[in-house]
Amino acid sequence: MSSAANETLAKTLPAASASLFNTQSLSYIIFLSFLVAGIKFWYGSGQKKGYERLPFPPGPKGIPILGNALQLPLKAPWIKFKDWAAVHGDVFYLSMMGQHVVVLNSYESGLDLLHKRGAIYSDRPGMALVRDHGGWKFSIVTEPYGDVFHLKRRYINQALNPSGTKKQYNMLNDNMRLFIQSLLQNPSKIQAYNRMYTGANIMMMTYGHQVTGEDDEYIRNADDAMITLEASGTIGAHPIDMWPILGSLPFSIWGKKFADHMVTMKKTTNLVSTLPYDNIKQKFFDGTAVPSMATSLLEENLNPDKTINNEECINGSLAIVYIGASLITVASIDTFIIAMMLNLDVQREAQETIDELLQGERLPTWEDRESLPYVEAILKEVLRWKPVVPGGIPHRSIQDDEYNGQFIPKGTMMIFNVLAMMYNPKEFPDDPEGFNPRRFLKSDGGKYGLRTHVRDPADIAFGFGRRVCPGRHFADAWLWLSIATLLATFEISLELDAAGNPILPDLEYEVGLVSHPKPYKCLLKPRSQMASLLASEFNH
Repeated sequence: MSSAANETLAKTLPAASASLFNTQSLSYIIFLSFLVAGIKFWYGSGQKKGYERLPFPPGPKGIPILGNALQLPLKAPWIKFKDWAAVHGDVFYLSMMGQHVVVLNSYESGLDLLHKRGAIYSDRPGMALVRDHGGWKFSIVTEPYGDVFHLKRRYINQALNPSGTKKQYNMLNDNMRLFIQSLLQNPSKIQAYNRMYTGANIMMMTYGHQVTGEDDEYIRNADDAMITLEASGTIGAHPIDMWPILGSLPFSIWGKKFADHMVTMKKTTNLVSTLPYDNIKQKFFDGTAVPSMATSLLEENLNPDKTINNEECINGSLAIVYIGASLITVASIDTFIIAMMLNLDVQREAQETIDELLQGERLPTWEDRESLPYVEAILKEVLRWKPVVPGGIPHRSIQDDEYNGQFIPKGTMMIFNVLAMMYNPKEFPDDPEGFNPRRFLKSDGGKYGLRTHVRDPADIAFGFGRRVCPGRHFADAWLWLSIATLLATFEISLELDAAGNPILPDLEYEVGLVSHPKPYKCLLKPRSQMASLLASEFNH
């Protein structure tokens, strides 16, 4: 499938789960809602005990049976959550067709519950649609909290923890040089090259796979799988997620479009979870495999009879790494480019600090990070300004609990609203919805430094507690190197149309499971003081 075919797949699939349903489907949902709610009322109407005597957190008033389900927008619900938080407080309660939902809109509440009480709040809500029927059972993202989750997480951490990430620095550095070289030759393909070289890092680290170009099969398959996943809508919100028994019925009851979508999702996901692993396993036994995360895990779990222990966990851990590590990084680099086009003063100030340190004699290296606080501030603001997963990925409580005198029942879906946390005026005053890396900086005698009392957006962007993104160190390393090197080598500005007017990027991002920029145009001009240095490095 070519890149054009990839775009065609994205266009033919629905943008949200609602478009997968027909009118008949809605009647099923309403009928089942009344049925399940009636059963819950019948069995739950006895005398309340313990925590059950406490009130739920405050929240918007719903309607009988359906609760707040019809009040929630199908697109970007985190914006509505943020509005509700202004009325009902940072922690509020919703009922969605009998499902308890608690939305956390402050860092403190996320830390208190998802981190400090991780033993209670680290499970996932029902994800039967994508996990059991869509092929995503391999993913640690959909894995229930337990022994298998811990094993998968250990496997990923072995490769992507800080020390494991440092072992990849030379590879990251080499790919950064190739990234810049490609941009010098064809700067208009910034988005395509961003995706390709970010993917190249992860595929080499994970499978020892050398990416062959923009249309690399492994990256294409992973992107196709993400397209179909995002088209499924909010994870955990489909009736099949709430009542898994519905998954035993023909998918056609939800309409032909939905049934076709499920076939496509299973097909694309199967390619991600089988093809790369089968190939690297064959090379491992042939003795032709390049050392990688995959070969390390295969060696660790190899038996004398050539069988592999924990093979499903190994395969699943490898398959999710590209998707997990690339999600935040690709979108964040695109956001950085857009922010620099729209904030030339910030760009110039950052470049001045880079020039002062490097003197035009070399490109940035890892050792420069602590000496470039302005670059660090830009990275933080990129994560904060346009969070890649603005609605978070829900957790689930595994027992009744109390928080601030309020009742959180067992089985509650816990949503941490990343957007509200990033735009919290108490944490980030001075236009929290605007791009301003100076909020993280202090100046002393003309020298910049990082302010220590400002919340680090990375503490929110990568999740909470025992579900925090295990690829965050790898993503952070590539993101920092990309920002520092692009600033050192290019002037980034808006492209002009035929009439000489600037072509502004669309700041209303595409939204699904993740939020990412729409295609944009930009002008990349090599900085004169770096041109000869770049040419010299690439010639060698």
